[in-house]
Amino acid sequence: MKKYFLYPLMALLAGCSTGPYLYPESATGKNAVLHRTCPGPKAAMSFAPLSEELNWVHVLVYVAPPGTSSWPGNLRSVDTELRLFGRLYIPPRLRNLNTPDQRRAAYKQTDPPLWVGAASPMVSVTLATGETYQVSIDQLKTGFDPQEQTSSSRKGTPLGKGDMDDFTLTFPDIYVNDEKVPMAPIHLKKREERYAPVFNC
Repeated sequence: MKKYFLYPLMALLAGCSTGPYLYPESATGKNAVLHRTCPGPKAAMSFAPLSEELNWVHVLVYVAPPGTSSWPGNLRSVDTELRLFGRLYIPPRLRNLNTPDQRRAAYKQTDPPLWVGAASPMVSVTLATGETYQVSIDQLKTGFDPQEQTSSSRKGTPLGKGDMDDFTLTFPDIYVNDEKVPMAPIHLKKREERYAPVFNC
């Protein structure tokens, strides 16, 4: 009887497979998990302005392979999609608060309106074969509020037909408010990895 409990436990402790996903690498930015409280593949690339006033506002680039669910509608993508979203950290007004008076004063203040925009909506896609083409990205046409778009689950813009497994994205100049975000081309390649499961996600 013990063996029936032992085998599932060993499989669980060995870790969970992510399935194939697109792993991003770039000369600037940092890898980021899609959900901060859960382990898993570092499948997004995070970029932020350099100034202290705005370095707490991150723009995340996520490329979803076909079959990834999205909302509204909980639909599964049929193509490889680019999804952009925001992630906010502690703003300067809430840092280094040592006294109750400082905390009260800081929490009475509000953060400035935030907006992510771009010099152009066009993103260049370079395939492993060397072929290059441009795609107009819906979120870069209008810009977006990083306080409202905070999820990788929102439907994105197809980068090409069907499954893509090795390519590079080159973005136009991206801005948070009027500050340019340092970015470099992002190379994405399909991979698979294992990670330890967590039960409170």
